[in-house]
Amino acid sequence: MSRGKEAPFGFVCPYRHRCPVLHGLSAAWMFEEYQRFTTTQREYWRLREDYVAEISGLERELRRQRAENDQLRAENKRLHQSRFKPRRGKTGKKTQTTASAAGQSADEGASETLPKKRGAPAGHPPWSREIPERVDRTVQIEAPCTCPHCAANTDRARTGTTSYTQEDIVLRPQTVVTSFVHQTAWCPGCRRQVFKRLDGELPFAPIGPRTKAAALYLRHEIKLPYRKINELMSTLFGLDFVPASSLGFEKRARGNARPVYEELIEKMRHCDLVHADKTYWRQDGDNVIVWYAGNQSVAVFRIDPHRSTQAAKRLLGERINGLLVTDAYAAYNAIQTEGRQSCLAHLLRTADEIGKVLAAMKAPDAASVRFCRQLKKLLQSACAVEIPASKKGRAKLTDRLLRSLDKVCAKPLNHAKAETLRKRLIPGAREYSEVFAFIKFGGPPTNNHAERALRPLVIFRKVCHGTRSQQGSENIAIFSSLTQTAKLQECPALELFEALLTGSPDSAHDLIFNDSS
Repeated sequence: MSRGKEAPFGFVCPYRHRCPVLHGLSAAWMFEEYQRFTTTQREYWRLREDYVAEISGLERELRRQRAENDQLRAENKRLHQSRFKPRRGKTGKKTQTTASAAGQSADEGASETLPKKRGAPAGHPPWSREIPERVDRTVQIEAPCTCPHCAANTDRARTGTTSYTQEDIVLRPQTVVTSFVHQTAWCPGCRRQVFKRLDGELPFAPIGPRTKAAALYLRHEIKLPYRKINELMSTLFGLDFVPASSLGFEKRARGNARPVYEELIEKMRHCDLVHADKTYWRQDGDNVIVWYAGNQSVAVFRIDPHRSTQAAKRLLGERINGLLVTDAYAAYNAIQTEGRQSCLAHLLRTADEIGKVLAAMKAPDAASVRFCRQLKKLLQSACAVEIPASKKGRAKLTDRLLRSLDKVCAKPLNHAKAETLRKRLIPGAREYSEVFAFIKFGGPPTNNHAERALRPLVIFRKVCHGTRSQQGSENIAIFSSLTQTAKLQECPALELFEALLTGSPDSAHDLIFNDSS
């Protein structure tokens, strides 16, 4: 008879409190302990799994932080090296000495880096000024009786001549004070006395147009603060006025400058090639944005409190009927253009910075390093390429460069910044069609023109620390646009300011563009 698997209903073991099999221990107590141990063991295993998961997460975080720390150290090293660049030198041969005299072999007399010689390179022709065509005075000086060097008596029977010309300036010249006496006549239409105005005359102005034009020239071309303008006028010309007078000069010229400025904006929007860029400006202690748009014939600046798409449209308009050369800033995306060229210098700089960071890391990603090196080589060759004259040749060259770009950007990268740059240049990305657009339109591959156009205002911002009002910022934008355009058109800025003070907007426009029609 087989043993039953379960006890009968209602069965109670007589040995449950003192089981002989358990050496006298209570079976009920042992069962309770067994159940409690199983529950505790399960809880321990759950805690162990939680701890293992937490440790794994901490290890992953530690690896991530180590990689991030390595990258930050590399970026810090690159930034430090860019701020404090070593002196560039040229390689020269070190003098070799005999082994007995120097105690070392001749092989150790290797080349070393010597400091580069300052000044012009060898064979460069000397710089010299042109001899003045006009001589205002001639000074005759007798031969010396004694030598000015050794005090010996000279032989005046053996004389000769030596001559040279010297230019100098006249400090504190006498100002020209003009008294205008007008005869008036009665006008029945205006019902008041009227008088005739001469060309170049500023009625009832205590300071003449040339002085005002010179002050505007010093402000917007030489980039001097108002107080420095007053100090220069007082020191060199003996003409004193308060700093607020310079603001009055700007206000008077602004009336004629504003229509010319608006016309420059319209001219820029209809150009076949437009460069655009931006930088920041200080207005009453706050950061605002200086927008630039122009080319080799016209330059326009605009100071706006925003750096949004609407701010870009307020300068560039809704559409540019030509090639727009910019950086990768997204605010330009809403501008409709015939073509858009992304500045290759910015892409080269980004690839170079990422490559330097990778080179400074302990364990850089080899694929990312190779990507940066190949991308730099491709973009540099694209900048130096000769653009074909035919449309078919330009199309073939563009296709060849795009195939090379596809090959460089074919595989994903582990380095985050390198992968971000790669995704910008793959087929389907917005910037993909903008990398080599300059070949199709025959334009420049970089935005260097806009960078150089903004540089004077960047320096001026450091000198004067910005403006104090919106009107002051508008004056900077208007007069900077006119002076920069006048420089591109080879028009003297001093004559332009005088025309703005004494003439009309049309006369200033004709002077800038040398148009008498």
